[in-house]
Parts: sequence; C-alpha cells; structure tokens
Amino acid sequence: MNGSYHKNFVLDAYAVICYLEDETGADEVALLLKKAGDNTVRLFMTWINLGEVYYRVHRKYGEIEAERVLETVKNWPVEFLAGDEDLTLVAARVKASYALSYADAYAIAAALKNNAAVVTGDPEIKNASVKMGFPLTWLGQGNPE
Repeated sequence: MNGSYHKNFVLDAYAVICYLEDETGADEVALLLKKAGDNTVRLFMTWINLGEVYYRVHRKYGEIEAERVLETVKNWPVEFLAGDEDLTLVAARVKASYALSYADAYAIAAALKNNAAVVTGDPEIKNASVKMGFPLTWLGQGNPE
C-alpha cells in the first residue's frame, strides 16, 4: 500500500465510495479500517468530505440510502474533523492554488495538519500531492507517480 509507512491517514470521499461500492482499492480501505479499529493507525475524515459522500449517495440511490451510509460511516473508527478557522484557511489556500474541489482541499488540509497521508484515487488530489509533497495512499489502478 503506497503511503502505508504512515500512522495517520485521511479518508476522502473517493476512498469511502470506493470501499462501499467494492471498487479497486476497497481492500486497502478495509485494511486501514481494521488497523484503526486495532488502534495501530489513526484515520481522519472531515465533515465536508462526509457531506460529499452523503450527497453523492443521495443523488445515485436516494435519501434513505444516504442516511444509512451516513450512519454506517459515523460508526467507523474514524476521527471526524470539523472545519475550524485554521483548517478552513488551510483548505482555502489549497483550493486557491490548485484545480480541485473544495471538499478535496479539506482532505488535503486535514492531512497537512495531522501529518497524514490522503487515501484516495482522485487524480486531482494526486496532482496536488506531486506539487505540494504530501503523501498518498493511492487506490486507483497502478502507482500514482
């Protein structure tokens, strides 16, 4: 797992959807969830990114499924981060500098603040990682480099 030498990881919406839909990389997310449950790694996620999961599931499967997914993810061994002033401004600076979604900027900001690798398969986050130098755990096909 690329980035597996880290003890801290930030899940973005891509990682959660990947896991829930059993896509390529789901096994890596499952392993991180197991390790977090065993307290050998720390997992973080921002409420902004969980909101992205919610609206994507709601659009595709409806509100009942979105609520079910929300409750499921809230019970995972993940520390949910609220957007305080510092996190919000770091995310805003990332968003101002790179072509990616604001939710992705929050995942990057959370990783930077928590010395964590971003768990994703999102090519926009990969591009920012190459330029900014933060670590990734890549869930897509092949290595992100």
